Amino acid sequence: MGVTSVYGQYDAKDLGPFPVDVINDAFGTELDAGNARLSRTAHRHIAEDHPADYAVCMAHMAAVIAAPTYIGQAPRHGSYFEMIKRVSVGKEAAVLVAIGLEPDERGAYRIVSSYLLGAEEIERKRAAGYLRFVRAGKTKGPA
Repeated sequence: MGVTSVYGQYDAKDLGPFPVDVINDAFGTELDAGNARLSRTAHRHIAEDHPADYAVCMAHMAAVIAAPTYIGQAPRHGSYFEMIKRVSVGKEAAVLVAIGLEPDERGAYRIVSSYLLGAEEIERKRAAGYLRFVRAGKTKGPA
């Protein structure tokens, strides 16, 4: 009989190419190409700390990374940034994916969390200048 991992069903996932050009344009960074990766630890964090959001976040995570509606960085979280995409889930909502700015030892950009935001929270972040609107791989200043 095998040993059960403390992570259970929370497998690591490679979510494909990370759109560094969008991030570099928005923040003036020089990030190297790499993939976005969800570790087992982050996967478990999302499932256990955001259980009501888990299914929607996991279903839309790759799409958020590939084509975000907004990208941003909150002042208290300088080591990662946020990618946000509006989704249709029976109410107005958006999936936020928080990703580290530094690639790991594999050259992948690690997802640290994901949860749903309401329209009010998006507007608050926009008004504070934390979010930039993204359209077709292009960024515009604070939206």
